[in-house]
Amino acid sequence: MSARNPGTELDLEWISKVRVNTNAVLKRAQHIQGQKIPKRQWQAAWLLKAVACIDLTTLAGDDTPSNVHRLCLKAIQPVRHDLLRAVDMHNKGLATAAVCVYPSRVADAVKSLKAANSRLPVASVATGFPAGQTPLETRLQEVRLAVADGAAEIDIVINRTLALTGEWEALYGEIRRFREACGDAHMKTILAIGELGTFTNVYKASLVAMMAGSDFIKTSTGKESVNATYPVAIVMVRAIRDYFLCTGHKVGFKPAGGIRTAQESLVWLALIKEELGHDWLSPVLFRLGASSLLADIERQIYHHVTGQYAAYHELPMA
Repeated sequence: MSARNPGTELDLEWISKVRVNTNAVLKRAQHIQGQKIPKRQWQAAWLLKAVACIDLTTLAGDDTPSNVHRLCLKAIQPVRHDLLRAVDMHNKGLATAAVCVYPSRVADAVKSLKAANSRLPVASVATGFPAGQTPLETRLQEVRLAVADGAAEIDIVINRTLALTGEWEALYGEIRRFREACGDAHMKTILAIGELGTFTNVYKASLVAMMAGSDFIKTSTGKESVNATYPVAIVMVRAIRDYFLCTGHKVGFKPAGGIRTAQESLVWLALIKEELGHDWLSPVLFRLGASSLLADIERQIYHHVTGQYAAYHELPMA
């Protein structure tokens, strides 16, 4: 993982000057989506790159120790061994980037990974996920409890009310408190872009989150009506790039919510490569938050190897 972002002082002057050209953003997003995707072995290689960047996630009300255990095993061996052998990747240690669960399931995930001798990190959503509307002290305590149970990464949600009313100093202050509560755990800050109203708000919230010490900024909880979209991603990654040019600090990016197909994962990788460059094409700086994406990627790898599509019962589910 990257060194923890110490954050900078809140630069209200920079934030006040932000204006986003909506038409330019939409045009760029359309261009990204219209590009040709790689074929054959090149596609397989990019898909395996995507697998290594997935935060394999379960955030369901009926999560149990057993389905978290199954998720952990799938994260350790995300693609069937014989398929990896066919593309000479069976001995490369391919795994997903992390397992992401609710705070109450962190201990279960840590136990399962430890029993399997895996060093895969456990990520946990926190701070009143997904709405972020619980009292601040409750949200802080949730972070501390998840870290105490062994979470190495915390996905926090911002208080959207503060963003929508332009209370950037208050938002910065809250995120700094979360940063302190995370301790040595890495902090991914979820902007919940579907509830921020405008591209300009998304850019400003991205800046505030990075100034407050976020290691990653993340699009969505996956519970909003609008989740990860390419136009919003462009706004966020441009904020990451501008922040890097001004501070020299690299902040990661995580789209999440509604990313289900292998082809979509290829578009996301292309967007990151073109907008941020090769350094961001690694789980250190790029994650895909997903629960069903891995299944489709594995089906595509199966097709690449065999020339046929697998029946659903032929591939282990996540």
